[in-house]
Amino acid sequence: MPINLALVGCGQIASAHIKAANALANTKLLFAIDSDLERARQTATDHDIPHFSTNYEQALIHPEVDAVLLCLPHDLHHPFALQAAAAGKHALVEKPMALDETEAQEMATAADAAGVQLSIGQSSRCIPAYEQTKTLLAQNAIGPLLNIIHQRTFWIDQLSTDWRRDQSACGGLYLPLFGSHDIDALLWQADDTPKRVWGSVRATSDVSQGDSDGFIGLELARGAIASLAYSTRCKRNRTETLFIGETGQLVLTRNGIELNDEPVEIDSDEEAFTRQLRLFAEALLEDREVPVSGRAVLKVMRTLDLVKKASDTGQTQVF
Repeated sequence: MPINLALVGCGQIASAHIKAANALANTKLLFAIDSDLERARQTATDHDIPHFSTNYEQALIHPEVDAVLLCLPHDLHHPFALQAAAAGKHALVEKPMALDETEAQEMATAADAAGVQLSIGQSSRCIPAYEQTKTLLAQNAIGPLLNIIHQRTFWIDQLSTDWRRDQSACGGLYLPLFGSHDIDALLWQADDTPKRVWGSVRATSDVSQGDSDGFIGLELARGAIASLAYSTRCKRNRTETLFIGETGQLVLTRNGIELNDEPVEIDSDEEAFTRQLRLFAEALLEDREVPVSGRAVLKVMRTLDLVKKASDTGQTQVF
């Protein structure tokens, strides 16, 4: 029996979740919910989804809906996740989990109190090269970690939706849209937690008042240091993480790994959103904890908050 899903928000990112749901035998889309009735109707028609509405409550009270996929502006993650928990529905929430750590903590607490599962769409964890990097680091392939250096540069000419330009809805630019992925992936792969956080962020882009360029520094609990440098104003597209250990180094890009200058064969090609949804559904069907639980992502939300505070105050923040 599949997990029956209500898709809430039929905008840009919803297409990736629809593609994933349709590729899996253990999931079925029952509802398409959107504030725009025509967009909800068209989504349902295009993908053979039985029900569509502008009314979220209709999905929450439907007895056959097991879980909701929240593909919404960031400021709506918190209230919609709380409603799902109150209705006894599991939830997979797009990243970032919320606008800040306080909202995120309330979401995790509500899910726990309701006895439902809350998972966060940190889909970078499901990219095959990222997963294999975590495995190699866990196997001590380069010895204890000393330093992690991450760079992400690209050019944003315009944002795809109006709400991403609205700071009250989006909460920034790089930090919520991309930093939530980068910080989560780094901490997950290193299997560590920040001890201290510092950084400096700048808003230099015409497309948004949010942070377009910056630097983040982390001292990790086990002693390694990590740095993340980013720019959304660079015509050179680059995403690369260098892990430096006591006995070697590993270079990770989105599609490849080099271990001590030798390429590593990637042992999976499953698409990230398909893998993310499959693992979520399998956990619900088998009555075990979902991957990337809300509780696990609280440290990412705290790190994002502390980066902003460090930039505002010019002072290192204790995690």
